[in-house]
Amino acid sequence: MTRKRTGKVAGPERSRAASGAEVRDWLDEVWRRTEAAVVLAGGDNGGPLAERELIGEVFDAEDLAELRALITTGTFIDDICRCFGSVTIALLDAEGEFIGSGSVHGLTDVSWERSRFWNNLEVADPERLVGFLERHGVRMR
Repeated sequence: MTRKRTGKVAGPERSRAASGAEVRDWLDEVWRRTEAAVVLAGGDNGGPLAERELIGEVFDAEDLAELRALITTGTFIDDICRCFGSVTIALLDAEGEFIGSGSVHGLTDVSWERSRFWNNLEVADPERLVGFLERHGVRMR
């Protein structure tokens, strides 16, 4: 396995990446069912979602719409970051069940279901994402 200058993983893992279109289709389906979002301690290596420390919550419909725009708008890089990420944003349905999650990497990327898609999203407005998370009690810097 080789490492690109960007710190993204290249090599065999790269060939497993889902296309940006595939991830977007999945995101559309999951967000149609999303009723709330929680921010949990730890990235991709943080263990089971239900066992992690809760560090932020988003229930308000306007805040959920803003969060959705912030963490689904951008460019898929057809690669992943080699770090595990800092926090995880988990989406919940009306029954409070986890239906999807993405870890934040380097304040610029979200890795949605990393082990499933292997394709980070470079968010369109990373500063606004950090500001949003900090307004919701998540210390990012």
